[in-house]
Amino acid sequence: MTLLDRIFQTPELRAAPPVLVDVGAAGGAAPIWRTIAKYSIGVGFEPDARDAGKLNGAGGAMRAFKRWIYCEGLVAPHVDGGTQKKFYLTRSPHCSSLLKPRHDLLQDWTFADFFTVERTGTVPAVTLHAALAASGLAGVDWLKCDTQGLDLSIFTSLPEDWRRRTLAVDFEPGFIDAYEGEDKFWRTLQVMEAEPFWICGLQVGSYPRGNRAALTEALGEKNARWLHRLAAGAPVYANLRYLRKLDGAGGGLDRRALLLGWVFADLLGQHTHALLVAREGASRFGGDPFDDMLRASRRRLRWAMARRLPAWIWRRLGFPG
Repeated sequence: MTLLDRIFQTPELRAAPPVLVDVGAAGGAAPIWRTIAKYSIGVGFEPDARDAGKLNGAGGAMRAFKRWIYCEGLVAPHVDGGTQKKFYLTRSPHCSSLLKPRHDLLQDWTFADFFTVERTGTVPAVTLHAALAASGLAGVDWLKCDTQGLDLSIFTSLPEDWRRRTLAVDFEPGFIDAYEGEDKFWRTLQVMEAEPFWICGLQVGSYPRGNRAALTEALGEKNARWLHRLAAGAPVYANLRYLRKLDGAGGGLDRRALLLGWVFADLLGQHTHALLVAREGASRFGGDPFDDMLRASRRRLRWAMARRLPAWIWRRLGFPG
């Protein structure tokens, strides 16, 4: 039995398996969850039927998870005066949103056509809290949001005690004005400062800036077709990942949270954090499996440092990295 198997055989995680929620799960469940899917309850939301095929059939997502719940409706921060919301279906399904695209400002970008609204419709809407509660779930452990402008608002719509018990959060906020009233990158950083999380991952997505029609006229259609793949880009959006902070001895994280917090940190390669989570668990709760988790984190951290040593030496010798 592996260490991961033993962790998920603990009474706390057998009684309450991890809940992994993907809001805007276009094309399938998050690949990062594959290692722990068989121990977990997966929940997927995707209102655009063009991208929902891998979520609502008897496919990989359903087979991989201990339990899989597909929710067809739209997750909204608030549902007032009915359960239907207007939804903008764009040329690219990945750009469809509850928010209206800013066509006037998007014309300055080569990918503006992705946001062309092909039609609007109404879809069933529900708050994340209500949807999870209706499925018999009392919280979320890892929340992944890619809702085209409303990631932060959906997270903050959860009750405060649910947010404090969440252990990992993924957002995809934008830097540019793509939607009316969207939660942009700067606002996400500002609001999350008041939440008990720290940034463990940041990847910036880039696209070339420029009016597509003008560039096509200057370069020709054949060359302009390759602009968004080959031309130098400017920051457009970020993949932003948070992990729950440690509260210290006697803090708010119980035994289950420390077990699962270690699994998430280890899965993401955050071995310094994983080591401290295991150390706190061993100090507060003692024994198996925290001692083995602590030893595993020490090994993995030493190995990660050893792998980086040659590159560090190379840079110290003055060679380009």
